[in-house]
Amino acid sequence: MRKAITIALAGAILSATLAGCGNATTPSTGTTQSSDQNTKASVTLNLGHALSEGTPASEGIKDFAAAVEEKTDGRVAIEVFPNSMLGSETEMLEQMKIGQLEAAAIMVGSMQSLDMKMAIEDLPYMWKDKQSARDAYDGEFGEYLGEIMQAQGLKKISYIEWGFRHITNNVRPISTPEDMKGMSIRVAQTKLRVEAFETLGALPTIMAFSELYGALQQGVVDAQENPLANIVASNFNEVQKYLSLTEHFYNTVMMVFDENVWAKISPEDQAVILEEAQNMSVNVRAENDIAEQGYIDELKSRGMNVNEEVDKDAFRQAMLPVYDKWEKDVFGEELMTVYRNASGW
Repeated sequence: MRKAITIALAGAILSATLAGCGNATTPSTGTTQSSDQNTKASVTLNLGHALSEGTPASEGIKDFAAAVEEKTDGRVAIEVFPNSMLGSETEMLEQMKIGQLEAAAIMVGSMQSLDMKMAIEDLPYMWKDKQSARDAYDGEFGEYLGEIMQAQGLKKISYIEWGFRHITNNVRPISTPEDMKGMSIRVAQTKLRVEAFETLGALPTIMAFSELYGALQQGVVDAQENPLANIVASNFNEVQKYLSLTEHFYNTVMMVFDENVWAKISPEDQAVILEEAQNMSVNVRAENDIAEQGYIDELKSRGMNVNEEVDKDAFRQAMLPVYDKWEKDVFGEELMTVYRNASGW
């Protein structure tokens, strides 16, 4: 029922947005005909994402949309709906599949609802360092994932860095894998993340992000894990005592357009979109680098106990068993070879 309501709401928003353009509309694509003497085709897109407002990634998407509209002289207009306004990431993907949403920026791991191979992003400690991760998404690994989504009718536009995830909790600082034993921790609805934390002896609990703050406040779960930007934006310091810089997962967002809508955009305007998307990707990474220490300092100033002494090698070794299982059952040798060649390990 909730999904039906969400999809209906998204459709209503889409209709209202397009109606506001004041032009003759093709509802399935968001394409409108302008009344100028050249009768140029224009395209209005709704783009949804689940990123918290005020973060470099969310602000980058907003700036990207503005730049595209300006540099195409309004021929491509992108209306951005942040912070899960159009539903969860899975729900937004469903809306794209049935033609009720033209574009979205979705965590790579969340795309496993369309193809389980996309769950590869949920492998713990995938990358030796941040630069290895960035190079991988810029190279063959990123292209491979883009081809998986193209088979689903979605055009990869760019990748947007969300960053390394860290653990917060109300029990103790997390320095070694043993510190996680018996600790209840909220995780997103992905099987691999659940199995990864189970290898540590933790008690992962699947829960919607919208429910997380209240669950931490009420002690339903002891811990959660998120990038620093989200920890700050969500004010988790109000309901969590300890932050440990574990860097156990690295998240990247893939911006995708519906292939049918993409085909209706002129080659010249497509080039503008791809160029501005690349600029956004580079800018977000730079802003993340600048902001990272600021997030840590901010959380310290808010009273959080920040633990930087984490034995990441021990964590990686403890969580490696999920690699062989998921390579055999889900990812396959080809994808894992592409990954390993880029991993930096």
